[in-house]
Amino acid sequence: MLRNALITVSLVVSATSLALGQQSSRADFEELFQAMEGRWIGDVTWITDWPGLGKKGDKTTGYVELRVIADGNVLLGTFYGGRGTDSWMTVYDAASKQIKTLEGDSGGSISSYVWYKEGDHWIATGAGSLADGSKVEFRNTVTISDGGNTHTYTGTTTIAGKRGNDLHDVWRRVYK
Repeated sequence: MLRNALITVSLVVSATSLALGQQSSRADFEELFQAMEGRWIGDVTWITDWPGLGKKGDKTTGYVELRVIADGNVLLGTFYGGRGTDSWMTVYDAASKQIKTLEGDSGGSISSYVWYKEGDHWIATGAGSLADGSKVEFRNTVTISDGGNTHTYTGTTTIAGKRGNDLHDVWRRVYK
């Protein structure tokens, strides 16, 4: 079943990732896993209306668990916050040399994106849609500090051609 899920992730994100992403190495992939793995708590302000999760401007506390599974080949993440949940799977595509994620939430939104390192930051760039079919595009930067235990997410998101508020969420690792 996991093998089928991995194949599905590769097929779904292939078209998007070629246009949006930068190349990464397997070592980059492993570095990203090390940086992300664990349990996290974050201060979240919704930058736009996210059906099933929250309204633009609302603040919530979010909880994330990120686990490395499948003998170190998959990073599985789950977010709990606001009125809903969000889950994703991150894998390394050796053929395209890209770190790819496929994500879906309890409001019916989906997105696929590519991670790459730019200097000492991680960048996630991608696209998806809300349950009503509205197109979503985004570019986020993750700045890691505090010995790897604080992640600051900044970035921009556009939904149906309208830019949301600028992203600025801070997450703290509570357990690795």
